[in-house]
Amino acid sequence: MNPIIQCVPNFSEGRDPFAVESIVDAARWASAARVIDYSFDPDHNRLVVTFLGGPEEIRHAVFASAAKAVELIDMRRHTGAHPRIGAVDVVPLVPIHGITMQECVDLSYEIGRDIAEKLGVPVYFYECSATLSHRTNLADIRRGGYEYLSANGLQGDRAPDLGPCRAHPTAGATVVGARSPLIAYNVNLDSRDMEVARAIVRKIRSGEAGLEGVKSMSVWLAAKSKAQVSMNITKPDAASMRDIYRFVEGEARKYNIAVAESEIIGVVPRKYLDGASPQELRAIQFKDSQILETWL
Repeated sequence: MNPIIQCVPNFSEGRDPFAVESIVDAARWASAARVIDYSFDPDHNRLVVTFLGGPEEIRHAVFASAAKAVELIDMRRHTGAHPRIGAVDVVPLVPIHGITMQECVDLSYEIGRDIAEKLGVPVYFYECSATLSHRTNLADIRRGGYEYLSANGLQGDRAPDLGPCRAHPTAGATVVGARSPLIAYNVNLDSRDMEVARAIVRKIRSGEAGLEGVKSMSVWLAAKSKAQVSMNITKPDAASMRDIYRFVEGEARKYNIAVAESEIIGVVPRKYLDGASPQELRAIQFKDSQILETWL
């Protein structure tokens, strides 16, 4: 089997179907890389695309979709619940088969150069690709969001790794890097009570929940009139979706609130479901195509 990389670029667009489809189509037709999943929503105002391929295929697909996003997205008018610094907000590379993490790091530098030199967008490297220790964590790079970078410039410890030392006027900045698998997982409460969602998030962040490697935030879903506990599972071998779901469900129950549903964003290896069925997790709209092994 040829080398396979999973690339999961996140774009700051979840409300304009034309822009969403244009960005996805750009990746789809740019190379032999295969688009296997994409999803978007208006509240986070974010598009998450997953494609698989070899290094050069991934490089071409990323650049084509990034160029289209820079063309269509204007960050000056962007609002949404999800933290972001640019139209092409983050481009993660995950080694799947026949390729090392270091090779993905090297590829991330090539992708970063493409975006910086050809699109004029400043680029930061994170996770395994970080060139500075304080940029390993994505949240540190995104501190203050697009608005801060646009207003204050990219100087000192906010200077980019590549590209101009100022935010692109409409596309902001981009983060690129190689990393281990991560699962984006949301649990929606059958309630409008954001205080409950915030209380659950505080427990997860404090470590009281015992959920190692889970980053969380509370989100108001205006389109559904529900409070959401939105999470990134950065150590899926340490904290399973079943454990996370049961914790959130148990905490919500203390306030006489039920879980409405959960959402698995993107494609996940089967083992990270930990034997739990989508029904057990109340995972809405989960498809077999979201299981990575379906494509391998």
